[in-house]
Amino acid sequence: MGCWSRSAVLELYRALLRAGRHLQYTDRDYYRQAVACEFRHSRALTVPKDKEDALKRGQYFLSSRLGGLM
Repeated sequence: MGCWSRSAVLELYRALLRAGRHLQYTDRDYYRQAVACEFRHSRALTVPKDKEDALKRGQYFLSSRLGGLM
C-alpha cells in the first residue's frame, strides 16, 4: 500500500468540504464539523494500515455522493 502525501490528504479534505456545499437534506455546518472531527481523529492514527483505511473510507464517501446525503 502506498503512503499518502500530505497534499493528497489535504486535497481529499478540501474535496469533501466542497462537496458538502451542495447538501440539501443535511445541515451543512454539522457536516463540516463532522468532516473536520474525523480528520482530527485520523491524525492520531499511528498504524499505516489504519491510516490507509481511513483515507480510503473518505474517498469512498466522496465517490458515493457523500454516502447518499446528496
